[in-house]
Amino acid sequence: MTSAIIGTGGLGSVIAHQLASGGETLRLSSANNESARTLAAQIGRAAVAAADNRDALQGADAVVLALRFTALKGVIDEIADPLSDKLVVVPSNPLATDAQGNLIHLLPKGQSSGEVVAGWLPAGARLAMAFGTLSADLFESSSNRSPEPAVLFYATDDDRAGEEVERLIRTAGFEPVKVGGIEQSGRLEVGGDLHDLVVGPAEARLLIGGA
Repeated sequence: MTSAIIGTGGLGSVIAHQLASGGETLRLSSANNESARTLAAQIGRAAVAAADNRDALQGADAVVLALRFTALKGVIDEIADPLSDKLVVVPSNPLATDAQGNLIHLLPKGQSSGEVVAGWLPAGARLAMAFGTLSADLFESSSNRSPEPAVLFYATDDDRAGEEVERLIRTAGFEPVKVGGIEQSGRLEVGGDLHDLVVGPAEARLLIGGA
């Protein structure tokens, strides 16, 4: 299968490496074209650097938008038409930094990024919030854990999106566990009770059931 990854920064690069290691073919794109080319060269034959964001979607079954939350809407607007009938995976946390370098939340308390992103997508796009539960370092160190795999939580309202994102999560070396619908995606974000937790499947299901 082929996935597009738009955004080749810290988290996007780690996601790309893990998916490629699991056998996924990748089409990479970035605002920094050199970053996408360098990452594709590091990965090897499983990845190519696309000419631009729309080109990255050519032949891709899914797209991971590994972007800053502030850049998401602009990129979604740019590639809206090709997103119809594709799985769209969004790991972005609704955060930015202020002038002093402190992290600030961009959404009102109680509003999840999933609900906002769902409103930006065109009809037919299948949204799953996933791959942003763990920071890049934890994502890399926890993948393909043995004997018990680490969990990646995800949220979606779409059964087909759930099946597709579970395949990607397993390809990246994790066990998928659904938290609930898109309205539950706040639990996966920085500050959420499931963010940056490295747990196995049994503990993960207890955490969800105990919410």
